[in-house]
Amino acid sequence: MRIRLSIISIAVVACSLFSVARADYLEVRRNATLKAAAERSAAVLRRLERGEVLLLLQNEQDNGYYHAQLGAGGPSGWIYRTLVRRYPGDPPEPQIEIDLLDDPTFPHRPTDQAYVERHLGIGKPQAVYERVREGYVLAYDPRLKIALWVQYELSREDLAGSRDRSDDFRPNPTIPAGSRSELRDYRGSGFDRGHMAPAAAMVRSETVMSESFLLSNMAPQVGGGFNRGIWRTLESAVRGWVSQRGTLTIITGPAFVPVNGEVSYRVIGDGNVAVPTHFFKIVVDGNETDNVQVLAFLLPNERTVDSDISDFLVSIDYLEELTGLNFLSALPNDDQRTLERDPSDGVW
Repeated sequence: MRIRLSIISIAVVACSLFSVARADYLEVRRNATLKAAAERSAAVLRRLERGEVLLLLQNEQDNGYYHAQLGAGGPSGWIYRTLVRRYPGDPPEPQIEIDLLDDPTFPHRPTDQAYVERHLGIGKPQAVYERVREGYVLAYDPRLKIALWVQYELSREDLAGSRDRSDDFRPNPTIPAGSRSELRDYRGSGFDRGHMAPAAAMVRSETVMSESFLLSNMAPQVGGGFNRGIWRTLESAVRGWVSQRGTLTIITGPAFVPVNGEVSYRVIGDGNVAVPTHFFKIVVDGNETDNVQVLAFLLPNERTVDSDISDFLVSIDYLEELTGLNFLSALPNDDQRTLERDPSDGVW
């Protein structure tokens, strides 16, 4: 994903990953090491440079060391207290400069930048949080508190990893509290924390596996018969196609299908996390640029039995109409029209 720069910037306040009484953080004062234990002779886990920020895991020192973690999903270890400066509260998110006018799909007038400076001088309301992880990229809706889409490329080599499920479910600390889902929202809801980028496809490294358990990669899914049923079957089929074809791109997300002209959906938790009525998955084989192939699925978020994944094939045009998203936008327009018009005749 390309980071766009301009004169307008917004500071997003990061929220703590850890549910502790006091979520302090540490800033490295000079080059230091993160160690495996609270003692000088312990193995070095990571060399740290001045200015790096760690999340404090516990308030009390042990033998003069702080127990801390390097970012969300990073390694945790011990660092000597004199090498860091401790600050109260959550670590601030670095300022991100966003070009409000750099949109190649919209022809801007020469005067538009002046209008931006006038009307948005106090900041641009954050409508969608786009987040880049090693294993996937997503766009997150702070109103629905779920991702609008999660997209990732998956190769045969990626699936050769052997990382076990980390099961370290946690809120995304780069999305502010109040705009994200929390663990308590799912607790007692009766819904699974359903992966958009599945953990079984994120086995190539500890970081990639752990980041798949950020709640920004989750949405409420019916468990038995869906998340642990046909959705799992579809995810397994995708991995099989990757093994056969080498590399595929997968786009997954929620959908809200109208009934009798109305869209109605449940919410869970104090955060009112939206429960999608359906989920889509698009699988793209672009290994041959002159023979791109796609499969698009739309599955109801409900217990489904005695069905085959091919029963849920739809056209990408239909998904775009349903979601308002534009898929495959980097392909030539003629290719898009051909690929998106009709559902596939069957799965690969």
